[in-house]
Amino acid sequence: MANSLSYARAYLDMLDRIYRETAVTNDLTAAENQYRFSAQNAQSIYLRKMSLQGLGAYTRDTGYDTGTATVTWESHTFGQDRSKKFQLDAVDATEAMTTVAELGAEFMRCYVVPEIDAYRFHKITSLCSVDTTATLTYDTVMAAIRAGVKTLNDAEVPRENRILYVSSTIYQAMQDSGEFYKTINVQNNNGVISTEIMEFDGMPIKQVPAARFYTIFDFATSGAGGFSVNASGKAINFMIVYTPAIIGVVKHMAPKLVSPELNQSADGWLYAYRVYHDLFIADNKVNGVYIHSLA
Repeated sequence: MANSLSYARAYLDMLDRIYRETAVTNDLTAAENQYRFSAQNAQSIYLRKMSLQGLGAYTRDTGYDTGTATVTWESHTFGQDRSKKFQLDAVDATEAMTTVAELGAEFMRCYVVPEIDAYRFHKITSLCSVDTTATLTYDTVMAAIRAGVKTLNDAEVPRENRILYVSSTIYQAMQDSGEFYKTINVQNNNGVISTEIMEFDGMPIKQVPAARFYTIFDFATSGAGGFSVNASGKAINFMIVYTPAIIGVVKHMAPKLVSPELNQSADGWLYAYRVYHDLFIADNKVNGVYIHSLA
């Protein structure tokens, strides 16, 4: 029993690394000081919201104009409680620990991480809505991105801590854009050719796999499970996100391992996985996101 518990702990650490290294939206996971949970309701989370007032007149008789500072906590409810369990027959699992680890890593890489990314883009779009729709080419892509940057600048969204998420199609259009003057010297670069674009106007660029980058997804509740694009979903071209506006929270993420000798329903390893998560944006920060999708 002790060995199983120790393995489960080490296994959880491994899966946590897999999630953080492969999730496109890992940068949207909020710091713990940005929210607090309800002691009475496990499904509730509170986001801090501060409201101030502008300058008033200073008078010689009464001095400073009096203002009001209001700090409130917006209540939100978690919407994503997802799970799955698998059973590995003891005879088939000749090297049970290795088999369970491979199963868990594959499940995490192919199903858990893509779904969390997809849900976060889905939720951001539902909260902020799409700003512009169009089919972009290498002739129009840079102007479209600059228009998004200008929209955030005009809304006085800080220029720091922005991320530019792009589809693979848009990334290629950026690479092919005639606005860049490309110089490739193979001889002086040890034969290595790279057209990679790492950053645009101070924003790190992250490419999002096409299957995760739509405006609306459906999330299955049983059967084969997983997620799929909703009939009304549109492919996202790019999304500019001011990361402090986003509160991505994974409240509970843990595997459960039951060895064959403790499995009362079958002679085999039982692997169960549950992730309890969601994403939130405070009402006064929804202008910190710009979304451009296909029409």
